[in-house]
Amino acid sequence: MIAQYSIYVYYCNYRMSGSGRTTIIGMLVLAERSLSAPQLIRLASPLGLSATNVKSHLTRMVAEGVLRREGSARLAVYAPSADQMDVIEGIQARLRPCEERWDGRWMMLALRNLTDRRQRDKLRGTLWFDGWRSPCPNAFVRPAWPREHAEESARRFSQHGLGFCICGTFVASPGDLTMLYDLQGLDAEAQRLTAWMGKRQANARSPRAAFAERMKVGARVAQLIGHDPRLPAGVWGRRRGMREMVSAYLRFEERIAPKAQIFLEQSITGPQAGQAGPRRKV
Repeated sequence: MIAQYSIYVYYCNYRMSGSGRTTIIGMLVLAERSLSAPQLIRLASPLGLSATNVKSHLTRMVAEGVLRREGSARLAVYAPSADQMDVIEGIQARLRPCEERWDGRWMMLALRNLTDRRQRDKLRGTLWFDGWRSPCPNAFVRPAWPREHAEESARRFSQHGLGFCICGTFVASPGDLTMLYDLQGLDAEAQRLTAWMGKRQANARSPRAAFAERMKVGARVAQLIGHDPRLPAGVWGRRRGMREMVSAYLRFEERIAPKAQIFLEQSITGPQAGQAGPRRKV
């Protein structure tokens, strides 16, 4: 089984439990801009979220730091917070192919133990999302790949006074470090998701239906890809489930996105859609 506890801790720290909240984040990601409550309500109409549900989620998500709100009450627009953008960008990075070769080196972080439980859980969730795994207390390892990502991740933790990082090859270890990752479970889940996507309707009849289908598939893919620790092919071995799932998703996106985009733009620019913020690159 995939390490559900770790991803649960991570998303709880960012207050992302609940399908309604996930739906709102997904709509903002596809829109690539800040949106007003009326615009989000219009986009949510084919997804089973009422206006009351959307407004309630927005209020709580702003209070909990998942979203940021700008503007006065009637003209307010919403966008993911900086912390939430880190999650979004991390998921999007996993959908981009990386041909960088791995030289077999690993990184190890040695971190001091935080006494505050909430901070400790948040730190461990962030480490888990970045692909770090713990073979022993207060030490975390991951392949030094992609090199830029791994080094930036290590610097982010060490620069805050949490510890230090070293990079190299292991002379000895208590076991196969790849066993820290549930590669077999991830591979099997990815194969099941690929099979499920193959049965989805990528040629929906209407833009509204295409948008709903795009959101449904995107949510499933984002949930699984968030478990992907970003490992080189040398660690995955013959397991190709994750790469094949990403390829299947990108093909699905290529077919369904143009029609789904029509509904999205109509909902945003409609006569009663409200004020949208400028497009952002996400």
